[in-house]
Amino acid sequence: MNKVISNQSIYWDYKIQGVLDEDLLNEVIKFHQSSSVIRRDTNVYPYNNETLNWLKDAEFTDVLPNIYEDEIPLKVEKMNFQNSVRDFNLDMKISIDELSRVLYKSFGRSADSPSKRYPSAGALYPIIPILFLLEDDRVLGANLSVGAYILDTTSLTLKRYCSWSRDELREFLMVLNPVENRIYSPYLIGYAINMKKAVAKYKRRGYRHALIEIGLMAQCFRESCKEEERIGEFCWSGFDDNALTYNAGLNPRISPIALIQWFGKY
Repeated sequence: MNKVISNQSIYWDYKIQGVLDEDLLNEVIKFHQSSSVIRRDTNVYPYNNETLNWLKDAEFTDVLPNIYEDEIPLKVEKMNFQNSVRDFNLDMKISIDELSRVLYKSFGRSADSPSKRYPSAGALYPIIPILFLLEDDRVLGANLSVGAYILDTTSLTLKRYCSWSRDELREFLMVLNPVENRIYSPYLIGYAINMKKAVAKYKRRGYRHALIEIGLMAQCFRESCKEEERIGEFCWSGFDDNALTYNAGLNPRISPIALIQWFGKY
């Protein structure tokens, strides 16, 4: 991975070390790591027959009370929603205009305030949305190469912080979907947690806030995709957590990727 360090940020967070509870940070990191998995080179199936039988009854159901005091009918007509899209047209490219709109509407800041489209506890925004491009020249109207990009919400630019050699890209792909070995699309978003920023103010509760924020961001991204012509997405956790984060140029301990969202034309 080729890395160029450039001190161009408007804000470098040196003060956070003075407010961090290191013991608590380590505790939260340990808890998060307990949810990490390694799927590559393993044949262990995670679900037994009892779980599979339960899933047949539990999927697509709501949790409702069996005993309740009253029931009020709603005046609503059922409609169809655009749900997750998994079958993308790999021959169709996303344009730079489409990509710009989707990224800005999902993760950018308001024109008249520093707020974003989704709420964040204490306006801390500890989640880092990362654009991954798995092929060269997949964005019409822009010269974007394979690698990992972060949206600069101040300059409204994409900053590539990580590029891969052919072998490094192969390694990234192997841990992205180690069970199926299927690449659904050349475009995806990764949501990484800045663990220090997440727990500095709100302690353990800050980690909860971070997970909630990932869900809010993923829904914002879904809604932004729906506003474009035939751009769909779906969320994905079938990756090897630490290996993917490392191959994305991040520290798995303090900046783990917690969710992937594939997107593309369909």
